[in-house]
Amino acid sequence: MADVAFLSQVPASTLSRLWKEVDWLDRVSGATLQQLICALPGLARYVERRSHVAHLESVLRECTESGLVVRPDRLASVFTDGRSVHYMATALRAAASMMRSDPLEAAAHLARCWGSQQSIALDALILPAPQGVLVEPDLLIGRARELVDVMERGKNSLHTTVGYGVLVHKVTRQTGAVPVDIPPSTPDRSSAFAYRSGVIGTLLSTGDPAAAASYHRQLERNPLLRRNELWSLATFGGDISQMPDFGVRIRGGLPRTVADVLADIADLNEGYLHYLVTTAIPVVLDYDPSFGAAKSALRQALQQRLERGIDDEQVRHASAALMKSMQ
Repeated sequence: MADVAFLSQVPASTLSRLWKEVDWLDRVSGATLQQLICALPGLARYVERRSHVAHLESVLRECTESGLVVRPDRLASVFTDGRSVHYMATALRAAASMMRSDPLEAAAHLARCWGSQQSIALDALILPAPQGVLVEPDLLIGRARELVDVMERGKNSLHTTVGYGVLVHKVTRQTGAVPVDIPPSTPDRSSAFAYRSGVIGTLLSTGDPAAAASYHRQLERNPLLRRNELWSLATFGGDISQMPDFGVRIRGGLPRTVADVLADIADLNEGYLHYLVTTAIPVVLDYDPSFGAAKSALRQALQQRLERGIDDEQVRHASAALMKSMQ
């Protein structure tokens, strides 16, 4: 204790009150903890891990009480870094709220699952065994379908809009069918976001290029859908924050969005590729003609996808046409 007091410049009288207890570090905070971290190797990592454990224990209790059974082995395998723990805890709390049929809490937590890494964590809960984290993911999907009918989406508030859209997207992606009728001639941003969520879920589930073509036609007719497309891409990629007015205030381009698009060109199905080349990429190019100074990388990604082979003629033609337009 004398050594720690000397190295950290924390008074021995302060340490003496804590030193005799096994969990004394859990009661240290503020400036004292900062001084100890500077003096004790490994303490920062210990505090971080202990915080994650405490948070996760609380979330897992909520899941158990709500009727969800988590597979510890699979849960541990997704914790590749500290961010994964945070995102998975958020996703688990969203799942517990859904199982309790609490639409307000579910919307609030689902809204925080909007983003590429957050979405991966939420997907891990609905995947079937052996990939999924839940023993019975169908229980969660069933409750999610029920919540679609009761969760409010018409108030245009940030969390209800995003949370409802995430719910529609995940149910659609898992079942292959949009769980609610949302007309494309939508008059408000909340419905526009939900409509897009259903389209993207359909594309990822079925890979149907016709769904992408239909969405493209709707964007040509509805300026609100087009504005919502840029907002959705930029917020999901993390280039802009979700603002209550759903405004698009972008500084410094869209580097994360561009990186996501380039990865999706290589990895996702032909229906989604058709959406990218006819809708998503043109919307980004309208905002930033340089495509984040990555036009050459975009051409290369499209060329590589074409060389790998695209079965659908319409998708192949649209991909080649976009690549040619940038030469």
